[in-house]
Amino acid sequence: MSMKHPIKGTDLARPFAPEHAAVIDALKEQLLIVFLKRLGGRIEVPVAEVDDTGHDMLALALNAETRVFTFEIRRKS
Repeated sequence: MSMKHPIKGTDLARPFAPEHAAVIDALKEQLLIVFLKRLGGRIEVPVAEVDDTGHDMLALALNAETRVFTFEIRRKS
C-alpha cells in the first residue's frame, strides 16, 4: 500500500479482529438506512459535494446508558 493511501479505520483492524470489523461494516450500512429514512427515503448528492468532504470527519459516540448514537461532523485538524 502506498503512503498516499495508508490503511486506516476498520481496514486496519480487519486482520486482527475480523468479527468486529464485520459488525462495524454492517452497522455503517444500517446507519445509512436510518439517515435516508430520516431524510424522506431518497436523496440525490452531486459528486462535487462528496468530493468536498476531504476536510471533514465523522465523530461517532454511543451513550451506553441511553443507548443513543450521536453523530457530529468535525473539521480535520
